[in-house]
Amino acid sequence: MSTQFRFWLVTALFVVAHLTIARFDAALAQDRPNSLPTTTKDSVRTTPAGVQQPAASPDLPNPYIRYGVYAQGSYNQHQPNFQDLVTTPFGVKYSPVTSITGVNGLLFSAGGLFELPIAGPFGIALRAGYSSFGATFRSQETVRASINNQPFDLPVGYFAETQLGTLDGQLLLWLRPLRYLSLYVGGTAGYAIQRKVRQYEQILDPNYTWGDGNTIRAEFNQDIPNFRTVPLWLTGGISYEIPLNQQGTILLAPEVFYSFQLPTVPLFSLLNDPNRTWRVNSIRAGISLRFSPNPTIFDEAEVKRQQEQQQTKQPEVIATNTKPSSNKPPVVKLYSVVGVTPDGAETPNPIIRIEEVLASKSRPLIGSIFFGENFATIPDRYQLINAADRSRFKVESLALQSDLDTYYHLLNIIGQRMATKPKAKLTITGMSDAIIEKNNKTLALSRAEEVKKYLVSVWGITASRISALTRTTFQVNRDDTHEAEENRRVEITSDTPEILEELRFEYRGKVVTPPVVKARFDIEAEAGLQAWKLEIAQDDNPLKTVRGGEAYPKTFEWNLASAPLDSLPQTAQEISLRIEATDRNSRTARSPLTALPVEMVSAAKSKGTRTEIYHVYSSMQGVSAYSSADASVQRQLLTIMRKGIKPGSKVAITGYVDARLSTDNARALTEQQAQNVANQLNLPDIINAGGGVASFYNNTLPEGRLYNRFVQVEIKTVIK
Repeated sequence: MSTQFRFWLVTALFVVAHLTIARFDAALAQDRPNSLPTTTKDSVRTTPAGVQQPAASPDLPNPYIRYGVYAQGSYNQHQPNFQDLVTTPFGVKYSPVTSITGVNGLLFSAGGLFELPIAGPFGIALRAGYSSFGATFRSQETVRASINNQPFDLPVGYFAETQLGTLDGQLLLWLRPLRYLSLYVGGTAGYAIQRKVRQYEQILDPNYTWGDGNTIRAEFNQDIPNFRTVPLWLTGGISYEIPLNQQGTILLAPEVFYSFQLPTVPLFSLLNDPNRTWRVNSIRAGISLRFSPNPTIFDEAEVKRQQEQQQTKQPEVIATNTKPSSNKPPVVKLYSVVGVTPDGAETPNPIIRIEEVLASKSRPLIGSIFFGENFATIPDRYQLINAADRSRFKVESLALQSDLDTYYHLLNIIGQRMATKPKAKLTITGMSDAIIEKNNKTLALSRAEEVKKYLVSVWGITASRISALTRTTFQVNRDDTHEAEENRRVEITSDTPEILEELRFEYRGKVVTPPVVKARFDIEAEAGLQAWKLEIAQDDNPLKTVRGGEAYPKTFEWNLASAPLDSLPQTAQEISLRIEATDRNSRTARSPLTALPVEMVSAAKSKGTRTEIYHVYSSMQGVSAYSSADASVQRQLLTIMRKGIKPGSKVAITGYVDARLSTDNARALTEQQAQNVANQLNLPDIINAGGGVASFYNNTLPEGRLYNRFVQVEIKTVIK
């Protein structure tokens, strides 16, 4: 960047600052209620639009205080005033060269900031952080060399690689011509904490070396001599803030700064010669995350309230043509409460019917542990324990966890079952992928041994009961990263099916009719709404509470079908629903209570149904219903399901696939999978559904995809 350009850049900053001061008040006045009103302390100005602008006072907190952090990419412009490099410790001085290249570099700076207003649109900004200035000096010349008395030209490069870093402090003046636009000008001082240089000569032709067989010689490392400990820069910049929340207390600001090193204070002089200096200028662009202790966005009601308070304190106000705030209290209208059935039909003032049902659900275990690329250690997401804690591990504690969370305890479940069945044996087969890991058998065996080691050391399983093997994998699509991830695994099988059989938990569920209760309401608050609350309670115990600020929905839906059991009515007493609103004058209004009757039906008193849910998992993306590593476990599961189907039972079968398959092909495949299970259950005429692509679990994990790839069998039987 030329000296002339830098002069005009600094001049432009001052000109912009001068021109914007006179326009600052007008810019804020036209900004309407979302800007902070500012005038002199003892007067009130009326704008042409008729909106009164009160004085800044303790009632209107200053919105320009900031503190936060910044990160910037830095393009450093090095200006060396010399043509030869540093003298080596051995007294060898590199030959003078005609040019030096490659001295600019893209590095970084980061730190913290604090901004404090002084008066009107002006303030000061303090910044402290770390900046990196490293660069590589390079020059090149041709020397004469000879081999077997045959002379030739040999290109030789001279390099000086620097590692420079400073702790920076900035003192800047800022000007805000607009609400979120800031201009900065000031100075930067740095304290050097890193000033290393590595120098060497290198033959640039790879076909030749020095006499010792190396292409590099005369290499040495040292601190840069005559380095100025505290270099100084003139700094200017601009930023624009973007509010990230409703009050504007969290802001993200893109910013650009330019630092020009003062000519009389170079970074350091070279070879003890003050005329051979090195200066660094930099252009920095990045973002800062800023926090304001006071709101930077004010709504109209808040401005009016502050104006009223200001007028009360200042009877000498000279102009008031703003409409006074309304004294009318808020009004809350609860129009209707209806029940919504699954088909969308609405029933006014419904009876909430809660029926208790008996149910059981399978928790299948997929006998595979997945590993990271080129790693043989068991990933942290698997739940591993110490040997001293194994007596405290209870399978019953997993009843409320998901299928995938239960799976992460796989090794503990297998270890506990192996301890109770001393004749059972395991086969642990390690694998690696065929593309990146290239079927590395050593890696595959290490993975198998890692799993075996855990079962032996933690669960005390005799090593002779566990066989560790390897197997080669194949990958059809070389670009399929998901297939490669699923091949980086250890498969666990057993000669005793009970070791890997599913977990099954019995529980009492509840069926709620109607499944959704919808309330329609409206709030009138002429003074401005400050807060609202909807509360549903039973016998003074809140079941559901929803709160909000100045914005509110005119319709609220309470989904009872998916609500936690402890948030449902617990007795047959009626439930009550009420809306409450508070305006900006702190006046509160409530709607009349709306009561809904409740009917409780226990499983013992009703002809309810028992629901059994089974999941048949597939380790492949084909149409096979049971193609996991241990097919005997799947066959046992099918046998259990056949016994659970009674005359009159209603069976629903739904198939799912993971996100590797496109949506267009998912339904056809899932219908095939579901039909395959129906055939295995001797229910060829059953109506099955294709669930499509599943996202119950994280599709970016191999085990997540496996647990999204299943057929669900739901069996409902009437209890007589």
